[in-house]
Amino acid sequence: MPTKGEQTRQFIIDTSIRLFADKGYSDVTMKDICEACNLSRGGLYRHFNSTKEIFINILNTHKDDSQNLLDKGIKENISAKHMLEYFLQQQKNDIKSKYCGLNFAIHEFAFVEKDQRDYMNKRYNSAITMLSNLIDYGQSKCEFKKCDSKTIAIHIMFLFDSMKTSSPVLKITNEDIDNQISIIKDMVISYE
Repeated sequence: MPTKGEQTRQFIIDTSIRLFADKGYSDVTMKDICEACNLSRGGLYRHFNSTKEIFINILNTHKDDSQNLLDKGIKENISAKHMLEYFLQQQKNDIKSKYCGLNFAIHEFAFVEKDQRDYMNKRYNSAITMLSNLIDYGQSKCEFKKCDSKTIAIHIMFLFDSMKTSSPVLKITNEDIDNQISIIKDMVISYE
């Protein structure tokens, strides 16, 4: 059972995600977060020192959760096709999410926080490695076609990143997303 402090910290993170998605990275202040969470400044600063720290925590949690899910799936010998289907559905959900503005905020963060460029590159490379490992896993189980897993992973990540950052301003239909997912499946999944 999480402690009260852990629950408050998670509440701050969840609330901040909504704020960053709505306002972007640069326009969210600690005062905004205090007000949205109904916390005093001291109450907020007990958990986080800056919006930057909160944002990095959000990014790290997402990356760690994804890595843990992949590791668990491989350890439990779950079908690579099933894992890919789950990943693709999550990407579709992210594109259609009411919090899709968070993806734009991630790019904004990378531009605004120049000292975080190395962190963002590591995060990008980690995402490529995770997806590449999933493709390699599927190839080892003969569920996926033989291909250069890293090249395919880069392609998939750029496709979804583009769709996520464009979705707040462009009308991307379910059919558009489903067509792209079908192309990915055709590139990767072995139907033999």
